[in-house]
Amino acid sequence: MHLMQDLDIVLPIIEKLKKRDDLELKVCIIDNLLNKSPRISNALRNLGVKFSKVSRLGVLTNLEPSLIGVKAVITASESTANPHKAARALTQRANKARLATYTLQHGYENVGLNYFDEAYPAETIRFTSQKVLIWGSTDLLPPELLSETRSKCIAVGCPKNINSASIKVAIPGRRKHLIVIFENLHWERYNDEYRNNFLEDIEKTSLHFPDTTFLIKPHHAGVWLTEKYQGKLPSADNIIIADPQDSQWEAFTAPALIAVADGAITTPSTVALDAARSRCPVAVIGYNLDLPNYQPLSVLDRSADWITFVEQLQTTEGRFSAQKQAHDFIQRNIITGDAVDQILNLVTADISRKPQLVN
Repeated sequence: MHLMQDLDIVLPIIEKLKKRDDLELKVCIIDNLLNKSPRISNALRNLGVKFSKVSRLGVLTNLEPSLIGVKAVITASESTANPHKAARALTQRANKARLATYTLQHGYENVGLNYFDEAYPAETIRFTSQKVLIWGSTDLLPPELLSETRSKCIAVGCPKNINSASIKVAIPGRRKHLIVIFENLHWERYNDEYRNNFLEDIEKTSLHFPDTTFLIKPHHAGVWLTEKYQGKLPSADNIIIADPQDSQWEAFTAPALIAVADGAITTPSTVALDAARSRCPVAVIGYNLDLPNYQPLSVLDRSADWITFVEQLQTTEGRFSAQKQAHDFIQRNIITGDAVDQILNLVTADISRKPQLVN
């Protein structure tokens, strides 16, 4: 693991690997990641999983971790994109040793896989891993995807755990209803108009529904609202900002908050999928962005859409309609079956027939 958000995607795999007699588990984590996010070491220790700390420099210079006895390497987020440099270096080294290498789709919008923009054009992002394990059918991959990448993709489903065994979140001063509002990792994708509308509509909506708590959840790694943004924060008395750098909130990522929410509102991100999988009504903040991949979920383009969505959740019929949208969204974007079993069965089959070099 080398990024803060890696834990949620690999933890279910680690948990099931611990129970397998035919596969031995080795977990390696970049040391400064453990310093930034105590929840990672806490989660692993709670499972009784031993892990080794490695330095980023050690990984980049091929000194760490040891690959002696290793037959396969799974990374949560590997590509030629700069944030994935350490995982790429490890994968290149594993490939040279003829180990089986895999990387996971780590987000609903995954750079180089199904998301491209000016910073990450389709032709510039490649995957070093031999296989890229994705959540939905390969038929959903965009036409501009590199043929080299397409040939590596295998549909396994989403391994993220939506039934977290972690402690339940206590919401201080919770009112009759709870709406959780999520900001995603990539705030550089949005212009100032989008950001200003986001903040203004949170304030307007919270004032319109005094019987509802609105909890704003900044992304653990992005922390735009609580760290990068320097302007006035939404301040209605029914708004809570769950700063992930505060020990009160650091342990809780999206699934834990979704589990106690009546509804979720999110910028375009994996949270939409997390909420839908949990049968939690969810809307995506659009402000006229082109978001065809989020159909048939509700898309909020103006203040009135926020009001309409929250009102919808306060009736049985409205909640049922929103949950039906969520169900259809999942059916479209995730293949059925146990993703973790599919991943581990694939790895087992591959390493049983793969020749290796002495490390």
